Amino acid sequence: MFRTLINPKIYVTTLEQDRARLIYLGTAVLLFLFTLYALLVREERTGTTTFQSALSDPTGLTALISAYVMGVLTLVATWRGWHLISGYGLGILWFFSGLQIAFQEGFTQAGNGIALVILMLLTGLLMREQGIIVGYIVAVATLLAGYGRGAAATGGEYAPSTLLTLILQLTGIAVLIYLFLRSTQLTRSETLARASEDRLSLANINTQIAQRISRRQNLAEVLNTTVEQIRDSYPDLYHVQIFLIDEARNMARLAASTGDVGRLLMRREHSLAVGSQSVIGQVTATGEAVIARAGTSNTVHRRNEFLPDTMAEAAFPLRIGDQIIGALDLQSKIADAFHETDLPIYQSLADNIAVAIDNTRLVEQTTQRLLENQQLVQQMRDAMQQVERLNRQLTAKAWSDYLLGRESDMSVMFDAERNAVQRGTEWTPTLSQAVRENTIVQKQEGDQSIIAIPVQVRGQPIGALEFEVESGTLMPEDIELVQTVVERFGLAVESARLFDESQRVARREATLNEIGGRLQSSNNVDAVLSEAARSLQSTLGAQRVAIRLGSPGAGNGGQRNGSS
Repeated sequence: MFRTLINPKIYVTTLEQDRARLIYLGTAVLLFLFTLYALLVREERTGTTTFQSALSDPTGLTALISAYVMGVLTLVATWRGWHLISGYGLGILWFFSGLQIAFQEGFTQAGNGIALVILMLLTGLLMREQGIIVGYIVAVATLLAGYGRGAAATGGEYAPSTLLTLILQLTGIAVLIYLFLRSTQLTRSETLARASEDRLSLANINTQIAQRISRRQNLAEVLNTTVEQIRDSYPDLYHVQIFLIDEARNMARLAASTGDVGRLLMRREHSLAVGSQSVIGQVTATGEAVIARAGTSNTVHRRNEFLPDTMAEAAFPLRIGDQIIGALDLQSKIADAFHETDLPIYQSLADNIAVAIDNTRLVEQTTQRLLENQQLVQQMRDAMQQVERLNRQLTAKAWSDYLLGRESDMSVMFDAERNAVQRGTEWTPTLSQAVRENTIVQKQEGDQSIIAIPVQVRGQPIGALEFEVESGTLMPEDIELVQTVVERFGLAVESARLFDESQRVARREATLNEIGGRLQSSNNVDAVLSEAARSLQSTLGAQRVAIRLGSPGAGNGGQRNGSS
């Protein structure tokens, strides 16, 4: 019902909504009680009810109608957000309903003064200090008018001292109401200040955690520094710990702890079973925060011989998504250290620690993978270098064998002045240096520049190219052009060598096949021996070929039958 009566566009904060609820409820209760009183209670002097008296008394009728009109106006003003009317409306309603009864009696009854006190309470609670002042002025004015009216109506003696006493009492009550409101305001301010300090501490801790992660600190350093900072930030705590569940999810192992006791527990590898009758065991099993106090019968707190001063222990789950990864354990020497209002702060702290743990683990895993990838890359580079080295060795060996098999040196020189090509040139110093150092060599001789460029195949020098030009006629881009030509020349001669090698292998295979065919066509051992000797002599160009079967010392028969 209250949600339907409150306009959410006007009353946004919880405090404003509670104030509107209070006005609605107070107005409804006052109208209900006033109606019951006006219908059922009869005055001792006249023997009639308030409704009956209002029919013959214009003043009473006016007050009656004013009470109901003010009640409706207060409800409408509260709905529309007219704060001034709604704030004073409840007090005015009381003025026309409850206070007018005491006014008619002239404040001669002992309980009439309570109506004045209620007026100041209503205006003070809804309008604070301003309401107390307005309510006090209205109460004193009503008391002055009603007391004189009552004394004259009853024929009693007007006693100024009694009236002064009543006014002083109202003044004292107004001061007490002010002090009460001031005390509640200070309490609220203190609560807000403490909540602000807790939020500031929480934000500071979260900032420090994020900075430690950004500095790539390992998980142990982050957790150890975090628990020390939590203990220093919250004075009610004297020991802080963090437990992490192992991979088997059977044990919650201590990962960080404060002080000398914490270092001792870390050395002992302190741990608790998940689901055990302990604060940590219950938190890691259920995923719900647990608060336990020492000395109570239904506590799950387990006394630690190293922490005998613990009077209250609270643990909060460290959660990543739906998975519980550990618990934040807080211990205090104060029995009522943990209140319901503190739990969201501590749980938020635990959630941020869980995120920090997850981020730190991801950073460590990423760093480890990066190191492994770097090692693989280095191993690949080493392997590639080894392959390149082997290729160069094989290339050098292949070309060395190839050149040794040639009858003449593979070299040529073109003389532009004589327009002649000469073969079998000697190794010049620049050619030798270019091959030996595998780099371009430039040498100046008079007006001529001598440039030697190594010819490479798979990075291995197999020769060099040398040319002479006039000094200053060769530009850098010409050198690059020559290098490109030399590279293609190296590929060309390597292709030619491979073609020659394939041709040689093909001829060898053909010779072997031919010799094998002749040997297989012979029908006895002597014929095979003779054919083999003739084939080898013809293929190798040997002067003499001897083949002998058997083993030394086998006798003349073996010598006679096994040689050719």
